Amino acid sequence: MKRLLFAAVVIATAACGSAETAGPGPTTSTSTTSTTTTVPGGTQRTLLEQARATWTASRPDTYRYTLALACECDGGPWVIQIDGTTLIDLDRPNPDGPADYLPYTTIESIFADIETTLEEGRVPVDVIYDPSLGYPVSYTWNGPELPVDGGFILTVSEFEADPKPADPTLTRELRDAQQRWESWGWVDYDYLFTRGCFCPREWVGPYAVQVREGEIVGATYNGTDLFDIGSLEIGRYDEIIKTVPGVFAEIERALQEADHIDVSYHPQYGYPTDVYIDWDRATADEEVGYTIAGLREPLPPLDSCSTSELDVELVDQPGLPAAVAETRRAIFSAAMNCDATGLAFLTSPAGFTASFGGQEAGEHWVYLEQAGQPVMRNMVHVLNLPYTAFGDAGDIVGYSWPSAFLELESAYGEGLPPEEYDALLDLYTVEELEEMFDAIGAYVGWRHGIEPDGTWIYFVAGD
Repeated sequence: MKRLLFAAVVIATAACGSAETAGPGPTTSTSTTSTTTTVPGGTQRTLLEQARATWTASRPDTYRYTLALACECDGGPWVIQIDGTTLIDLDRPNPDGPADYLPYTTIESIFADIETTLEEGRVPVDVIYDPSLGYPVSYTWNGPELPVDGGFILTVSEFEADPKPADPTLTRELRDAQQRWESWGWVDYDYLFTRGCFCPREWVGPYAVQVREGEIVGATYNGTDLFDIGSLEIGRYDEIIKTVPGVFAEIERALQEADHIDVSYHPQYGYPTDVYIDWDRATADEEVGYTIAGLREPLPPLDSCSTSELDVELVDQPGLPAAVAETRRAIFSAAMNCDATGLAFLTSPAGFTASFGGQEAGEHWVYLEQAGQPVMRNMVHVLNLPYTAFGDAGDIVGYSWPSAFLELESAYGEGLPPEEYDALLDLYTVEELEEMFDAIGAYVGWRHGIEPDGTWIYFVAGD
């Protein structure tokens, strides 16, 4: 919006002086024509507090309105434009009044005069507030309809906001959510972040994100660091990912600028879980969304693990559904990078088996690695073993690595093709297989399970 400051504005502002707060105000004389206010003073004070809160929550940066008075005084009208708290434009359509007189400028100055009048018990007072923004639409002191002896009727009309005012309900929900989030004091956290946009999949995610001291220090997509994905061509993680405060800031901007916004917040921690923004209803494919899922305290760091010195490539396995092959690649990549956070976010949120003790998957794997057990290396090796499909009544319900889990009949290879048995011996010795069959009667070593839609449902060893 073009902002101009005319000489007349300077004169008007300088001349209003204390009238900025007091307004036209009641005189010391007593009106003989007053009528009893229809709203008691106590109720008016409550309405004033509520209206001020609504105005504070929804107040536009810049606004323009017409102010008029019905009184035994200069009644205007004045067309006033405010930027922040500064008068930047003034127009007086009626040139007969004095150019240096302006009883109020900002909406806040009208609120202040109403408050003073109520505190001093100068009644009758009636005020009607705008239900959406809270500003006074009509302010009557010492009525009736044609006030005399100092009474007046103030009206605010033709109110225009730039930018448009935020929805007060959505604004209050945002403030409440921000307070809940800030009360936890989290600056270190991990989460799964997804962008909703009309763009390639690698620009959508989901991304496993690590935030430390409020900054994004790591982010992977399907187990691969974002900097290693050539199609993204980013120089910083925050070009594509937002922290929790970053999403809050985007919601704040959308409340002022977007045509439509829907937001859901976590009931306990307050962070935004699901955000949809339509910036311009008239424009197609510019909508954007953000989801934050699984936000948690950080896993203990793994600077190195059992795959740190491992030199192995993922073996091609034709015949897998695309979703299964993608999850397999993601698990392999995250394990090779010692990325326990990325692995944890690849697990099924509906239920994942990592151990028979019920420990959370990421914590369990970090514990095993720190205890010297090569769980990451085992993940990689098992995924390169032959797989088998399993199902019910002819329908495939999952894929399992290695094939030995469902097909090996003895410790000596019965049930498996020779090449598959030889590959299994790279992971377990014959003696170890004998122990399994002596105790359980089946292969119960490390094994992966992935459903046809790509959901990773287990990586576990034991019976």
